Amino acid sequence: MNKRFIIWDNPKDAIITLTIILMIIGCINVFSASFVRAEAMFNDGKFFLKRYAAYAAIGLSLMWFIGWKINYKYLLSSRFCNLLYGIVFVALLALDVVGVVVNGSRRWFYLAGISVQPSEIAKVVIIMYASSYLGMRIKKGIEISLWGPKTRLGVILAFGYSFLIFKQPDLGTAAIVFALMLGMYLVAGISKQQVLVLVAGGMAMAGVLAIAAPYRLQRIMLWLQQGGDERGGGYQMAQSLLAIGSGGIVGTPWGQGTSKFFYLPEAHTDFAFANFCQEWGFLGALALVGTFTIFALALFRIAMSTKDERGFLLVSGATFLLIGQAVANMAMVCGLLPVIGVPLTFISYGGTSMIMNLVSLGLVISVYHQEAKEELKQERVAQGKPAVERNGVRVVRPSENRRGFNEWPR
Repeated sequence: MNKRFIIWDNPKDAIITLTIILMIIGCINVFSASFVRAEAMFNDGKFFLKRYAAYAAIGLSLMWFIGWKINYKYLLSSRFCNLLYGIVFVALLALDVVGVVVNGSRRWFYLAGISVQPSEIAKVVIIMYASSYLGMRIKKGIEISLWGPKTRLGVILAFGYSFLIFKQPDLGTAAIVFALMLGMYLVAGISKQQVLVLVAGGMAMAGVLAIAAPYRLQRIMLWLQQGGDERGGGYQMAQSLLAIGSGGIVGTPWGQGTSKFFYLPEAHTDFAFANFCQEWGFLGALALVGTFTIFALALFRIAMSTKDERGFLLVSGATFLLIGQAVANMAMVCGLLPVIGVPLTFISYGGTSMIMNLVSLGLVISVYHQEAKEELKQERVAQGKPAVERNGVRVVRPSENRRGFNEWPR
């Protein structure tokens, strides 16, 4: 776990450094993309920047607490995961009663002026639940199947979340939540036949959902046309591509991109990457993609070095969430995917999304720390030395009965 990773001593240090870099870029980009809108709406050009910084502070505090102070195995206990799932399920149900409608969707609670989006919390909860549920079954030698009687509960529960999120309506997030669970099943080792069924079923479901709602079908058709109806439904994508193209090689001077002047809708949220490309150009975009690539490799290194089944699944799920959303957002903004409303990790403005991304990183760091402790214990035992935990309470010597040494907390 502590092997050198590129220029860092270990992949954990790389993740922390790259997270800080991405959040600094996010601060700069959010301010640039939002100060005109913030001044017009709130008479404070730094409104969104201040809130970004506040959410980042909360998220970093939670990341530190989870990563350095909590053993992730306790968080993955069946009882705790069931409790979390139930709380978020009730919150999603309650949106129909007390949720606030924004842009035609009922996705948020407002508590003391702070917005909370339960669907973003659902993403991390579904990863935790899948890690606990599937990890324990792998440990017991149970074959993982999407519809097997002993392993299908995860799919059913993910569908419950997705259905409630779809009703808001928010097809993009609903698809992400369900895809996260299916991705966890894929990593857990479903059969090749089930993989084919999964792909075919996903394509068929996407087609049905697109046809079921006229505005979704319109998005698909505009995406296929690539440039049609630039003054109607294709306006947002046209402005996004115009912003990216106008950045050239090195971009416009910072803060002087024109897309923020009410030309590009959601320039500081879903289309933050377009504003970034306009002001930092092709070279800036290339550097940002490179940063995410190294970030993904560091997460992959930790996942592949994790021997604990539940820890491996947890890091894999966090990688799907953080990197998968980033790839989907950049592809969407560049016109490679239809407009689906997915934020760019750490770059787009978003309170609950920011906090939950950092919470997922805290879980990854907790996995890293626990695996490093286990490796140290095993090395000391192999050398004939007592294996002592950091707090010095538990001592295991080579001659002692080591039954239960690697058991997970319940």
